[in-house]
Amino acid sequence: MRRLPLLPTIVVLLAVATMIGLGLWQLRRAEWKEGLLAQYRAARTSPALIGLPAEAEAASLAFRRTRLDCTLSGKPVQIGGPGPAGNSGFRTIVGCRLADGRLIMADIGWQAVGKTLPPPVAGSVLEGMGVLIPDEVLAHRFADATGQPLPWLIVLEAPLPGYAPSTPPSVETIPNNHRGYAVQWFLFAAVALGIYGLAARKRWLGR
Repeated sequence: MRRLPLLPTIVVLLAVATMIGLGLWQLRRAEWKEGLLAQYRAARTSPALIGLPAEAEAASLAFRRTRLDCTLSGKPVQIGGPGPAGNSGFRTIVGCRLADGRLIMADIGWQAVGKTLPPPVAGSVLEGMGVLIPDEVLAHRFADATGQPLPWLIVLEAPLPGYAPSTPPSVETIPNNHRGYAVQWFLFAAVALGIYGLAARKRWLGR
């Protein structure tokens, strides 16, 4: 009676089970992401907020319009990006401290390449309506001795004098590739089984 080699078989089966498990996890992630994106799209038409509610769930605040009063803090950071007409330029991001001490980030406007504008004055009060965008990566860039801001960026609808309005990130640009990743893991599992099957067949024929 011909038998499959025990150790290689166990290794292959464990690997295949892991790949299938990762594929199923990606499918669950896809469902979660689809629900999150649907919530973001609905937020765009929700009533505007006043301030940044501390008790609200993060997902319920993303892409909501809000009116914020805060105090500019720290040095500005410039990020490349297209302007209203699609031309090249920079968005200017500044830390902004709320009345309760929480620190967020504010996109005060866009400027074209080659245009020099005076930097915003630290300590000045910023009042305006804007769109709340979650951005943990950008928040890490603002971390300094005064602490790290909350992962929230408000993109002002009316920029500071001299600046043009920045284009806020769109929900449609947020990737949801989890179903594609799931297919890849399932294909890897199928290929691994196929290769092992060919190797086992060759072993049997050799005998």
